[in-house]
Amino acid sequence: MAALPLSLDQGMIDQIAKEFSLRDPNKEGLRQLIFHLTGNFDPLEPLVANMATGAGKTYLMAAAIEYFRRQGLHNIMVVTPTLVVQDKTVQNFSQGSRRYLEGFQIAPDVVSPQSYDAWRIKQASLFSGNETEPSMVFVFNVQQLITPKKTTTSAEGTMDGQRTKIRTFQEDSGALYDYLTGLDNLIVIADESHLYGSSAKAFRQALQDLKPAATIGLTASATKDDNVIYQYPLYKAIEDGYVKSPVLVYRKSGYKGAQAEERQLRDAMSLLRNKEHAYQAYLADHPEKKTISPALFIVCTKVDHANETAQLLRGPGYCDSNEAVLQIDNQHNDGHTRKLLDELDTPSSPVRVVVSVDKLKEGWDTKRIAVMCTLRAMASTVLTQQTMGRGLRLPFGKRTGKTRIDQLDILAHTSFEELLNDEDVLQTFGLEGAVKDGLSGKELVAPELSTTTSDGENDVHQKASPEPEESDAPSLDEKLFPSGQDEGETSTVGTVELDDDSEISEEELLIPVTVKINPKFAGTTFLFPSSAMSETIAPFRLKTIQKEDIERAAKRITDSGDILHRKRIVISADDQEITTERVEDATVASSLIHPELVLKQLTKRVLGLRQVTYTEDNVKQLKMRIIPAFMSYAPVSIWTEKAMDSAVLELERLLRESVTKHAQNIQTDTTITPIELPIDQFFTLPVGEKMVALLSEEKRTDFELRKFYGPWEKGLFPAAAFDSWSGEYLLATKLNYSENIEWWKRLYKNEGASIAYSTRDNYFPDFVARDKDGIYWIIEGKSDQGRDDEIVKKKRDAAVELVNELVSTPGFEDTRWGYLIAYESDVRKSDSWEDLKIKAQPTVMLDY
Repeated sequence: MAALPLSLDQGMIDQIAKEFSLRDPNKEGLRQLIFHLTGNFDPLEPLVANMATGAGKTYLMAAAIEYFRRQGLHNIMVVTPTLVVQDKTVQNFSQGSRRYLEGFQIAPDVVSPQSYDAWRIKQASLFSGNETEPSMVFVFNVQQLITPKKTTTSAEGTMDGQRTKIRTFQEDSGALYDYLTGLDNLIVIADESHLYGSSAKAFRQALQDLKPAATIGLTASATKDDNVIYQYPLYKAIEDGYVKSPVLVYRKSGYKGAQAEERQLRDAMSLLRNKEHAYQAYLADHPEKKTISPALFIVCTKVDHANETAQLLRGPGYCDSNEAVLQIDNQHNDGHTRKLLDELDTPSSPVRVVVSVDKLKEGWDTKRIAVMCTLRAMASTVLTQQTMGRGLRLPFGKRTGKTRIDQLDILAHTSFEELLNDEDVLQTFGLEGAVKDGLSGKELVAPELSTTTSDGENDVHQKASPEPEESDAPSLDEKLFPSGQDEGETSTVGTVELDDDSEISEEELLIPVTVKINPKFAGTTFLFPSSAMSETIAPFRLKTIQKEDIERAAKRITDSGDILHRKRIVISADDQEITTERVEDATVASSLIHPELVLKQLTKRVLGLRQVTYTEDNVKQLKMRIIPAFMSYAPVSIWTEKAMDSAVLELERLLRESVTKHAQNIQTDTTITPIELPIDQFFTLPVGEKMVALLSEEKRTDFELRKFYGPWEKGLFPAAAFDSWSGEYLLATKLNYSENIEWWKRLYKNEGASIAYSTRDNYFPDFVARDKDGIYWIIEGKSDQGRDDEIVKKKRDAAVELVNELVSTPGFEDTRWGYLIAYESDVRKSDSWEDLKIKAQPTVMLDY
């Protein structure tokens, strides 16, 4: 049994919960986790938090990592089951990423198979464990941690190659795997821990081989053998309004015959179109909400089945688009496919339907899935829960009070009807305790509960309304929303059964306007240097020690000589005894020692301090500069052992003082991530929006914020929206009509083109323009009040440093960059882009 050096600090839990905006179940999960970790436990047996999919397990993980850091535990290994989950997790903890979880006081350093850089830098650092140091989060797929086959010589891109890489010794840092297994307090977090149970021996062994100080399991599908320390079941998440209410939709006799699947897919597409209408109507009433559209998730039996299904859906009568259908499975899992999956929640995503086999069971986070269609039998309870979990997340973060948005429609295969009559149905869906005694599977409801929506309306969950009496072929729409049931009411969980003749009524959709890239710029892309800052203490280097400091330390060397103790002989006449008596010591010269031995001993002692990283550069600094100078300044003409001892003490003192002074100078380290823009060759305007004609100066009073104006001849896209007239719209006209500008692009926040100006803050420039000299201009439009604003100065300084750094940044060495702040009065007074540059005096303009 073991115990971590942790204490249960409720005040710290409350603070972290506030910073991460944790839901109450996540906060309680964090408290339970810390409570169990402060007691005795088996470090190889996972402490499991069993939480419903969509309830926020990733936030619980992030909050726990931050809690550990604040209590001095910095090394965390997050083990993921798949590459999809691994990619998502790396983004969750990488500052500057679109998926980054805000809440960390200090952004974690992330180490993954794709990048060991943060760990290598840490290896060269002198200090560890202090409260200003970031967490070191290692994110690896469980497959990459399994011991490789000794007889296999594998390329790095293969799985065995990745397994070998983590165990391979590197000159500058050693072997990462040896480092991990040698840590005293490594905490392992097993994401989707139900996959590492006793039946998965290789996976379980891979976790245990890390020799963790504690193992934490996160899952929505715990088994009876798991050591569950906290439980938040699906039915509670539904009751509390943190996830959608699932509705099982199926035809009375199932889908049978040669055209069965096509009919099921047509039903699924009809449900999707109705969801699209509901989302569009809601967004029209709530323009402040982030644009998002619903998607259909289809589960197939095997890859060939998925191929046929995806091909059918891309054709006429369904999506009539190749881009609208994303297939991901073992044969469709390349970088481009994972990128489309990763960008599924962005407003510009063209995907309407995701087709998969088993690839997306666990850890795949999206808010878009509104309809699910299972073309395969649900083979196990885990598969059922995990598959359904892909669609449980709320698209707008909270319940809307609109049933069509707050419900997940699951268009069932025949097996769902059988499933509802199964005695284990409640366990299958994680709904134990969700029903009242005596109710059958077809009457699944939860106790009444009243919550408040984000709009301040009451969202009342009642018993599922009884199905209306059958009339002439009632539509699914009538069954989902029976007469008398307000659309703001939603059952916790329910079922809808269709007769063979029932059809799903479809509503007229508002077709959003698509803006495609200007034809003459088709295919144009560029890399934007998006930056992130983190606090860092650079490795101490001996070259920073100055000559004056060496001389001052050397002058303190003394040669006190060796001491001979003296005793005189005393003869006692009375007792006839001979004794001794201590008298004054005698100082004599110390033993002589050759200067070469002094140099070797000083070098050995300094490197043995562990205050200085053992590098070739530091060793040369010692042998060729610091120690020779130190010995030459010493006030001794002949070296003795005593003088050498004194020299060792003074040199150690010099180094400790230098290292301490260096450690006080916390600096910021800027990480540059190339963001390829534009992220798509088209984007979709908000529902109901159209491109507005360009305005002349005389028509400025007609200008409206965030309307899309156009067409712009030199804009990469013919339409662009602006937040001000003088600071942005007029600036766009200067770019658009300049003979020296090739093209320009309006930047939007969702594209991720940001510049960090502190470790916690970043901003989004307004434009990038390329001129005919090949310079890419980062342009920021500002009001005149910003001229003396300290924040604006910090932003400008950060941009200056960024552009300077691009000279030596991989991917940007052959590009030229400039940065310009355009204040409103300068824009108004300028007749052209060239005139504006003169008035604005660009902060940086690289000219090679």
